[in-house]
Amino acid sequence: MHSSVFQKSLFFFFVFSLAAQVKGQVAFYDDSNTEVYDFLEEMASLKVIQLNNAVLPLTRKSIYELLEQVNNQPDKLNLRQQKDLKFYQQEFVKDGNQYQGLDYIGKGLKKGSVFPLKERVKRHDLFHYKDSLFSITVNSRFGGEGSWTSGELYYNRYVGATIFGNVSKYFSFYADIRDYSESVQLRRERFLNQNIGANYKAGTDYSEMRGGMFASVKWGYIGLVKDHLKWGTAYNGQNIYSGRTPSFPMIKLHLEPVKWFSFDYIHGWLVSDVLDSAATYQTGSTQREIMRSKFIAANMFTVRPVKGLHFSFGNSVVYSDRFNPVYLIPFLFYKSVDHTLNSTGPGSNSRGQNSQMFVNVVSRNIRYLQLYASAFVDEVRLSTMFNSSKARNHVSWKVGARFTAPKSINASFIFEYTRTNPYTYQHFVSTTTFESNSFGLGHYLRNNAEEFYFAIHYKPISRLFVKTEFMLARKGETYAYTIGSDGEGAKHIANEKLRRYQGNLSVGYQFAHDLKVQMSYQYFKETGEYAYRFVPRVYSSGPHTLSLKIMVGI
Repeated sequence: MHSSVFQKSLFFFFVFSLAAQVKGQVAFYDDSNTEVYDFLEEMASLKVIQLNNAVLPLTRKSIYELLEQVNNQPDKLNLRQQKDLKFYQQEFVKDGNQYQGLDYIGKGLKKGSVFPLKERVKRHDLFHYKDSLFSITVNSRFGGEGSWTSGELYYNRYVGATIFGNVSKYFSFYADIRDYSESVQLRRERFLNQNIGANYKAGTDYSEMRGGMFASVKWGYIGLVKDHLKWGTAYNGQNIYSGRTPSFPMIKLHLEPVKWFSFDYIHGWLVSDVLDSAATYQTGSTQREIMRSKFIAANMFTVRPVKGLHFSFGNSVVYSDRFNPVYLIPFLFYKSVDHTLNSTGPGSNSRGQNSQMFVNVVSRNIRYLQLYASAFVDEVRLSTMFNSSKARNHVSWKVGARFTAPKSINASFIFEYTRTNPYTYQHFVSTTTFESNSFGLGHYLRNNAEEFYFAIHYKPISRLFVKTEFMLARKGETYAYTIGSDGEGAKHIANEKLRRYQGNLSVGYQFAHDLKVQMSYQYFKETGEYAYRFVPRVYSSGPHTLSLKIMVGI
């Protein structure tokens, strides 16, 4: 059977085998809408909810259920938090099984009050319909940001639409399209920033299409999705999967059979950007370029041994050229699979695939305090792990803490440190690099780097946020990774090539579910041999940047 036919047949077999038990709706909620995610983080630190933030984005259904848990404990919330809760519930009330598509008039807010589902007000949508069989919501999206740096004005804008819903109790779907235009290119493969990657169509224009379809049961879902992938707890760039690449298609499986265990798996189709010269052909006067096939399989197991403690671990493999159905088995240790499929002996490294392991720990056992750590292991030689002259510790690790102030202070304080050793995220086979569309899947600073990050989140009143950030980043040289030069004894930032100082101050207010305005100031300065080499050119114009962002249909 042809491999593509086999893949489709296997996927739809899983979908229809689950369909008889489906209840509820699954659609990922873009985590670039940071306010509701930050609210959930705040509630988790206050021990109001149990939140696993190692795997993002969350589904609308998950967010709805978490907000319901918050709603049932109003005595733990101050007045600002209660107002925020009511506001976010208006966005997600449509995802409740009891909601029948009617706009109810909400009652006045009082401290300690609970909002029954039937008394809530649904937010205004461009179009919304729901009955016992079918539901659909459609909203437009557009917005833009203008920035001024030392006399130079530049902008980016987008237009698009989003849609989500379900057909009967069996299937759910969502789609989100945005078309972007920039006056200068703000996202390139070589840039060391957190702008999500793009394939530019005509100099400064590009588009991003996200979406998926799912079958779900009470304890999990399976779906075919094109979206971003973020794994690892972080507030300034995940070091397992950062979500920085353009979205790519994947089969996504999530299982949560008990409260103390969950499992996530993906099998994805990456973009290799490596020309397949044998498959490339001439058509008329034009050459049709075909790229080598590239795939990824990854899993993440999460256990909660006690309330407030989430321990996650998993592994992944980037493989190329031919689809292999063994990587559709979700629970495997893929490095061992690779050892079986690719024979040992001279030159075997060139025949093998690129495998990784990772771990993530989050503790909220101390009220108001979240402690977290994650590690990405690209390669480790155990026999020389502690021998600095012979070690091959291709590892990225991150530690951090978030303190949420009690009562009515309405502030959170975050500290995070990230260190990535030389050669991490690299690979000597061009078709199995830890990349898609040539954008790195891992931490945005890539290898041989470190970063100190401090932030204050302040919410004096509902829907108003003030965010202050300070970052110090350092980066050493990037070594060529070949079989003959595999990083033995490479020291972390032995020769500093780049030092970055960055400070941000943002003030924003969400006037409505479809309207947010944000003003920002940024101080940005780099020194060293690599200064301003890996950022948009406008950053070198001067250290001060003022920005105004308006988002309609967020």
